[in-house]
Amino acid sequence: MARRRRKSDFEQWVALFAKLPWPVCLALTLPAYFGFAALVDWPIPKTTGVSEMGGVVVAQFIRVAGMIGQYAAPAMLLLAALMSLLAKRRRAQLLQTSRSISGSAKLMQMSWQDFERLVHAWFEEQRYKVAATPAGPDGGIDLILKRDGETFLVQCKQWRANRIGVSIVRELYGVMVAQGAAGGFVVGVGDYTAAAKAFATGRNIDLVDARAVIHQSAPVTQPNDAAPAARAPETPSCPRCNASMVERTARNGAKAGNTFYGCSRFPACRGTRPVSAE
Repeated sequence: MARRRRKSDFEQWVALFAKLPWPVCLALTLPAYFGFAALVDWPIPKTTGVSEMGGVVVAQFIRVAGMIGQYAAPAMLLLAALMSLLAKRRRAQLLQTSRSISGSAKLMQMSWQDFERLVHAWFEEQRYKVAATPAGPDGGIDLILKRDGETFLVQCKQWRANRIGVSIVRELYGVMVAQGAAGGFVVGVGDYTAAAKAFATGRNIDLVDARAVIHQSAPVTQPNDAAPAARAPETPSCPRCNASMVERTARNGAKAGNTFYGCSRFPACRGTRPVSAE
Protein backbone atom coordinates (compact mmCIF):
# COMPACT_ATOMS: atom_id res chain seq x y z
CA MET A 1 0.00 0.00 0.00
CA ALA A 2 1.46 3.36 -1.06
CA ARG A 3 2.13 5.86 1.66
CA ARG A 4 0.14 9.08 1.59
CA ARG A 5 2.28 12.01 0.49
CA ARG A 6 2.86 14.54 3.22
CA LYS A 7 1.63 18.02 2.35
CA SER A 8 4.26 20.71 1.96
CA ASP A 9 4.24 23.77 4.19
CA PHE A 10 2.90 25.81 1.26
CA GLU A 11 -0.01 23.39 0.75
CA GLN A 12 -0.80 23.42 4.46
CA TRP A 13 -0.94 27.21 4.53
CA VAL A 14 -3.19 27.24 1.44
CA ALA A 15 -5.54 24.73 3.05
CA LEU A 16 -5.64 26.78 6.26
CA PHE A 17 -6.50 30.08 4.55
CA ALA A 18 -8.99 28.34 2.24
CA LYS A 19 -11.21 27.89 5.31
CA LEU A 20 -11.75 31.67 5.28
CA PRO A 21 -14.33 33.31 3.00
CA TRP A 22 -12.74 33.96 -0.38
CA PRO A 23 -13.20 37.78 -0.21
CA VAL A 24 -11.08 37.79 2.96
CA CYS A 25 -8.27 35.95 1.18
CA LEU A 26 -8.39 38.45 -1.68
CA ALA A 27 -8.36 41.39 0.73
CA LEU A 28 -5.19 40.06 2.37
CA THR A 29 -3.28 39.75 -0.92
CA LEU A 30 -2.06 43.35 -1.25
CA PRO A 31 -1.11 43.79 2.44
CA ALA A 32 0.86 40.55 2.21
CA TYR A 33 2.74 41.74 -0.87
CA PHE A 34 3.66 45.17 0.49
CA GLY A 35 4.44 43.76 3.93
CA PHE A 36 7.02 41.31 2.60
CA ALA A 37 8.28 43.82 0.00
CA ALA A 38 9.17 46.19 2.83
CA LEU A 39 11.56 43.55 4.21
CA VAL A 40 13.63 43.52 1.01
CA ASP A 41 15.31 46.80 2.02
CA TRP A 42 15.97 45.74 5.60
CA PRO A 43 19.08 47.65 6.73
CA ILE A 44 22.29 45.63 7.08
CA PRO A 45 24.31 46.74 10.11
CA LYS A 46 27.92 47.73 9.72
CA THR A 47 30.43 45.43 11.35
CA THR A 48 33.84 46.04 12.80
CA GLY A 49 34.65 42.46 13.68
CA VAL A 50 33.71 38.81 13.38
CA SER A 51 31.71 38.96 16.61
CA GLU A 52 29.17 41.28 14.95
CA MET A 53 28.54 39.07 11.93
CA GLY A 54 25.42 37.59 13.56
CA GLY A 55 23.47 40.79 12.92
CA VAL A 56 24.48 40.74 9.27
CA VAL A 57 23.33 37.14 8.86
CA VAL A 58 19.95 37.93 10.43
CA ALA A 59 19.48 41.00 8.21
CA GLN A 60 20.33 38.99 5.09
CA PHE A 61 17.88 36.29 6.15
CA ILE A 62 15.11 38.90 6.56
CA ARG A 63 15.86 40.29 3.10
CA VAL A 64 15.72 36.86 1.49
CA ALA A 65 12.45 36.11 3.31
CA GLY A 66 11.04 39.38 1.95
CA MET A 67 12.16 38.60 -1.60
CA ILE A 68 10.48 35.20 -1.53
CA GLY A 69 7.45 36.17 0.54
CA GLN A 70 6.41 39.14 -1.60
CA TYR A 71 5.51 36.69 -4.36
CA ALA A 72 4.83 33.46 -2.46
CA ALA A 73 2.36 34.96 0.06
CA PRO A 74 0.06 36.63 -2.52
CA ALA A 75 0.18 33.48 -4.67
CA MET A 76 -0.80 31.40 -1.66
CA LEU A 77 -3.69 33.74 -0.80
CA LEU A 78 -4.97 33.83 -4.38
CA LEU A 79 -4.93 30.05 -4.54
CA ALA A 80 -6.69 29.86 -1.17
CA ALA A 81 -9.34 32.32 -2.42
CA LEU A 82 -9.96 30.15 -5.47
CA MET A 83 -10.24 27.01 -3.34
CA SER A 84 -12.61 28.79 -0.93
CA LEU A 85 -14.83 29.98 -3.80
CA LEU A 86 -14.96 26.53 -5.39
CA ALA A 87 -15.73 24.94 -2.02
CA LYS A 88 -18.64 27.36 -1.49
CA ARG A 89 -20.07 26.46 -4.90
CA ARG A 90 -19.75 22.75 -4.15
CA ARG A 91 -21.56 23.21 -0.83
CA ALA A 92 -24.39 25.11 -2.51
CA GLN A 93 -24.68 22.41 -5.16
CA LEU A 94 -24.75 19.72 -2.47
CA LEU A 95 -27.59 21.55 -0.71
CA GLN A 96 -29.63 21.88 -3.89
CA THR A 97 -29.03 18.26 -4.85
CA SER A 98 -30.10 17.08 -1.39
CA ARG A 99 -33.28 19.14 -1.59
CA SER A 100 -34.24 17.45 -4.84
CA ILE A 101 -34.39 14.06 -3.10
CA SER A 102 -37.34 13.36 -0.81
CA GLY A 103 -36.90 11.68 2.55
CA SER A 104 -33.92 11.52 4.88
CA ALA A 105 -32.08 8.62 3.24
CA LYS A 106 -29.68 11.02 1.53
CA LEU A 107 -28.64 12.47 4.88
CA MET A 108 -28.03 9.06 6.40
CA GLN A 109 -25.93 7.84 3.50
CA MET A 110 -23.60 10.82 3.07
CA SER A 111 -20.26 11.05 4.85
CA TRP A 112 -19.92 13.19 7.96
CA GLN A 113 -17.74 15.60 5.94
CA ASP A 114 -20.51 16.10 3.39
CA PHE A 115 -23.06 16.48 6.17
CA GLU A 116 -21.04 19.33 7.68
CA ARG A 117 -20.70 20.91 4.24
CA LEU A 118 -24.46 20.65 3.82
CA VAL A 119 -25.10 22.41 7.13
CA HIS A 120 -22.39 24.95 6.25
CA ALA A 121 -24.19 25.76 2.98
CA TRP A 122 -27.55 26.08 4.73
CA PHE A 123 -26.25 28.65 7.21
CA GLU A 124 -24.59 30.56 4.37
CA GLU A 125 -28.01 30.64 2.74
CA GLN A 126 -29.29 32.31 5.92
CA ARG A 127 -26.69 35.07 5.32
CA TYR A 128 -24.35 34.07 8.10
CA LYS A 129 -20.61 34.39 7.73
CA VAL A 130 -19.59 30.78 8.31
CA ALA A 131 -16.15 29.40 9.17
CA ALA A 132 -15.33 25.73 9.66
CA THR A 133 -13.21 24.98 12.70
CA PRO A 134 -9.70 23.66 11.97
CA ALA A 135 -8.82 20.05 12.58
CA GLY A 136 -7.96 19.24 16.18
CA PRO A 137 -9.54 19.86 19.61
CA ASP A 138 -12.43 22.29 19.19
CA GLY A 139 -14.77 21.43 22.04
CA GLY A 140 -17.07 19.64 19.63
CA ILE A 141 -17.72 22.80 17.59
CA ASP A 142 -17.93 22.25 13.83
CA LEU A 143 -18.91 25.70 12.54
CA ILE A 144 -18.61 29.28 13.79
CA LEU A 145 -21.24 31.75 12.62
CA LYS A 146 -21.04 35.55 12.56
CA ARG A 147 -23.90 37.97 11.95
CA ASP A 148 -24.78 41.44 13.23
CA GLY A 149 -21.69 41.45 15.44
CA GLU A 150 -22.74 38.26 17.24
CA THR A 151 -21.13 34.83 17.30
CA PHE A 152 -23.00 31.52 17.19
CA LEU A 153 -21.55 28.03 17.52
CA VAL A 154 -22.75 24.93 15.70
CA GLN A 155 -22.44 21.22 16.42
CA CYS A 156 -23.34 18.77 13.64
CA LYS A 157 -24.54 15.33 14.75
CA GLN A 158 -25.25 12.78 12.03
CA TRP A 159 -26.45 10.00 14.34
CA ARG A 160 -28.07 6.98 12.75
CA ALA A 161 -29.55 5.13 15.73
CA ASN A 162 -29.55 6.78 19.16
CA ARG A 163 -31.43 9.94 20.07
CA ILE A 164 -29.27 13.02 20.63
CA GLY A 165 -28.88 13.38 24.38
CA VAL A 166 -28.39 16.19 26.86
CA SER A 167 -24.61 15.68 27.07
CA ILE A 168 -24.22 17.09 23.56
CA VAL A 169 -26.24 20.19 24.45
CA ARG A 170 -24.34 20.65 27.72
CA GLU A 171 -21.04 20.44 25.86
CA LEU A 172 -22.15 23.10 23.39
CA TYR A 173 -23.37 25.39 26.18
CA GLY A 174 -20.04 25.07 28.02
CA VAL A 175 -18.13 26.22 24.93
CA MET A 176 -20.65 29.02 24.36
CA VAL A 177 -20.01 30.37 27.85
CA ALA A 178 -16.24 30.02 27.52
CA GLN A 179 -16.16 31.87 24.19
CA GLY A 180 -18.88 34.40 24.99
CA ALA A 181 -21.08 33.26 22.09
CA ALA A 182 -24.58 34.72 21.76
CA GLY A 183 -26.17 31.39 20.92
CA GLY A 184 -25.71 27.95 19.47
CA PHE A 185 -27.22 25.29 17.25
CA VAL A 186 -27.19 21.52 17.37
CA VAL A 187 -28.03 20.27 13.88
CA GLY A 188 -28.76 16.57 13.94
CA VAL A 189 -30.22 13.70 11.96
CA GLY A 190 -32.45 12.08 14.53
CA ASP A 191 -34.58 12.97 17.51
CA TYR A 192 -33.56 14.80 20.67
CA THR A 193 -34.24 13.45 24.14
CA ALA A 194 -36.60 15.29 26.49
CA ALA A 195 -33.64 16.13 28.74
CA ALA A 196 -31.80 17.72 25.81
CA LYS A 197 -34.84 19.85 24.94
CA ALA A 198 -35.31 20.89 28.55
CA PHE A 199 -31.68 21.96 28.95
CA ALA A 200 -31.73 23.98 25.70
CA THR A 201 -34.78 25.98 26.83
CA GLY A 202 -33.83 29.53 27.82
CA ARG A 203 -30.15 29.09 26.89
CA ASN A 204 -30.28 30.41 23.30
CA ILE A 205 -29.64 26.92 21.93
CA ASP A 206 -31.70 25.71 19.00
CA LEU A 207 -32.10 21.98 18.37
CA VAL A 208 -32.44 21.78 14.61
CA ASP A 209 -33.88 18.82 12.72
CA ALA A 210 -31.64 18.48 9.66
CA ARG A 211 -34.28 16.39 7.90
CA ALA A 212 -36.54 19.44 7.80
CA VAL A 213 -33.73 21.89 7.04
CA ILE A 214 -33.04 20.15 3.75
CA HIS A 215 -36.46 21.02 2.36
CA GLN A 216 -37.07 24.37 4.06
CA SER A 217 -35.35 27.76 4.18
CA ALA A 218 -35.99 28.19 7.93
CA PRO A 219 -34.74 26.08 10.84
CA VAL A 220 -37.10 23.60 12.44
CA THR A 221 -36.42 23.19 16.13
CA GLN A 222 -37.89 20.43 18.20
CA PRO A 223 -40.29 21.58 20.96
CA ASN A 224 -39.44 21.14 24.59
CA ASP A 225 -41.47 18.14 25.75
CA ALA A 226 -40.42 18.73 29.34
CA ALA A 227 -42.11 22.16 29.56
CA PRO A 228 -45.35 22.20 31.56
CA ALA A 229 -48.38 22.01 29.31
CA ALA A 230 -50.12 24.81 31.25
CA ARG A 231 -47.54 27.35 30.04
CA ALA A 232 -48.19 26.77 26.35
CA PRO A 233 -51.14 29.20 26.01
CA GLU A 234 -49.09 31.94 27.70
CA THR A 235 -46.36 31.88 25.05
CA PRO A 236 -46.80 34.92 22.76
CA SER A 237 -46.72 34.88 18.98
CA CYS A 238 -43.93 36.47 16.97
CA PRO A 239 -44.79 40.07 15.97
CA ARG A 240 -43.13 39.54 12.57
CA CYS A 241 -44.25 36.11 11.34
CA ASN A 242 -46.85 35.04 13.94
CA ALA A 243 -44.88 31.85 14.75
CA SER A 244 -44.60 30.61 18.32
CA MET A 245 -41.87 32.08 20.52
CA VAL A 246 -39.45 30.60 23.05
CA GLU A 247 -37.91 32.15 26.12
CA ARG A 248 -34.23 33.05 25.74
CA THR A 249 -31.51 34.80 27.73
CA ALA A 250 -29.45 37.71 26.35
CA ARG A 251 -25.71 37.01 26.55
CA ASN A 252 -24.19 40.22 25.18
CA GLY A 253 -24.82 43.94 25.24
CA ALA A 254 -26.47 46.19 27.79
CA LYS A 255 -29.27 43.67 28.39
CA ALA A 256 -27.01 40.69 29.08
CA GLY A 257 -28.64 38.31 31.55
CA ASN A 258 -32.19 39.51 30.85
CA THR A 259 -34.78 37.09 29.52
CA PHE A 260 -36.89 37.74 26.44
CA TYR A 261 -39.05 35.89 23.94
CA GLY A 262 -37.43 35.05 20.60
CA CYS A 263 -39.03 33.65 17.47
CA SER A 264 -38.84 29.85 17.18
CA ARG A 265 -37.90 30.31 13.51
CA PHE A 266 -34.66 32.08 14.45
CA PRO A 267 -32.37 32.83 12.60
CA ALA A 268 -34.71 33.14 9.59
CA CYS A 269 -36.88 35.45 11.70
CA ARG A 270 -35.40 37.68 14.44
CA GLY A 271 -38.65 38.82 16.03
CA THR A 272 -38.55 39.40 19.82
CA ARG A 273 -40.88 40.37 22.67
CA PRO A 274 -40.05 41.32 26.25
CA VAL A 275 -41.06 38.77 28.85
CA SER A 276 -42.98 41.46 30.72
CA ALA A 277 -45.32 41.83 27.71
CA GLU A 278 -46.69 38.28 27.89
